Amino acid sequence: MQRVKMKIPEKLIKGIPLTIRPGHTIRLKATTEPLTVHTGLSLFYAMAETLNIPANLDNHVKVKQRDSGYPESEHILALAANAFVGGDFLEDLEALREDEAIKLAIGRKDIPDPTTAGDFCRRFKLGHILQINRALVDTYKEVYQSRLRQNKGVDFLTIDVDAKVHEVYGKKKQGAAKAYNGVYSLQPMYAFADETDELLHVEVRSGNTHPGAKAVSYLRRLKKKIPSLVEKIYLRSDSAFYNRQVVEFCEEEGWEFSITADQTAALLRAINALAPDAWQQDTEDAEIAYGEFTYNPVKWKKAYRYLVRREREKEKQGQKALFEKYSYYVVVTSRQGDVKALMKEHARRGTSERRIGQFTNEFLSHLPLGGFMANWVYVLCAQLAYNLSLWIRDLVLPKGYRKKHIKRIRRSIGLIASKVISGGRQISLRISLLHHWWRDFVQAWERIPMLNPG
Repeated sequence: MQRVKMKIPEKLIKGIPLTIRPGHTIRLKATTEPLTVHTGLSLFYAMAETLNIPANLDNHVKVKQRDSGYPESEHILALAANAFVGGDFLEDLEALREDEAIKLAIGRKDIPDPTTAGDFCRRFKLGHILQINRALVDTYKEVYQSRLRQNKGVDFLTIDVDAKVHEVYGKKKQGAAKAYNGVYSLQPMYAFADETDELLHVEVRSGNTHPGAKAVSYLRRLKKKIPSLVEKIYLRSDSAFYNRQVVEFCEEEGWEFSITADQTAALLRAINALAPDAWQQDTEDAEIAYGEFTYNPVKWKKAYRYLVRREREKEKQGQKALFEKYSYYVVVTSRQGDVKALMKEHARRGTSERRIGQFTNEFLSHLPLGGFMANWVYVLCAQLAYNLSLWIRDLVLPKGYRKKHIKRIRRSIGLIASKVISGGRQISLRISLLHHWWRDFVQAWERIPMLNPG
């Protein structure tokens, strides 16, 4: 690496004083040594290479019309790397482009600039989106094989599907519209794996799209993402996916399901027809009881098992009601077992909202582009950054990280300072042993090569 040829101003040689508090003054000085705060990108790019992500992307994604310039994988990885280090906008790529030290560490002569990256996203059509998803299918295969080699194999997945209104700005943003809550937005549909936290599949949709629109088509595309090593699927959803076609799809595929039911008048009549002894009182809360019944919704081909949680409504201002009133929470399911336990398991789908919040807050705070497909590509790059963070967490970092917020990964092994040394055909990263989590960084560094036995 060529050192930056820049004369250090005299004042930065002597040092510019700044008083931090009374009696404590420090001096600001400058150096031309190759330093970086993006040290974690060395793990990010090494992990991507070990999982064959660049090769998978270049094998499937064919957007460019000419072979000159950056390959498709470099554009996608750069946008993912930007999200990994906390970049909120395309313009934040400049911080990586100007970081000569990290470019040397990750073996890149350059990183796409914001304008080039934006132009790349704008070239995408729906067919190219599908190409990225095919590359992700191959990547998931690599990841699940790596899990298996580490005796962390996953053969059962609980998949939570949920839509999220993502507010956008600018009246010319393609596909943006007012959602059900009046927010001007796009509305991605997410599918998270509960056991691994992975974002398996995401599709961007117009802001005024009903969350349950074309649900079966979405599930068919999701199914393609599930590695063959996974033998059993349990689908959880809110009432957006409550329809006959979704239930029949799950039965055809052999998926278990539990879906929050719409409380239609006919369904409420079936609940009210339950005998008093059909209700099982909650041993922990006297106001709550559980029941179950078989019910055949209108135009559905057969009856299904319905679970219901009943809660007595509280009295208002100490006035006792003449008749007891209840609120209900109803679920249709193919699962067998105790009603209360199954209802609690279904209620865990609420963790998908936490995961969506974590994903959007840490990796996708903005949808910065004007085109609909361009923003979809941007979301997929953020998805790759999110999942790579999880794979680093699960496959190479110490066990304790698996229960921590994903932001902790960025703080502990992502944004740490280092010095890059080049000489004698060798490049070295020098980190400080004063960094609290340096041992975790070293462990990840040593374990990444072990993921690929070849």
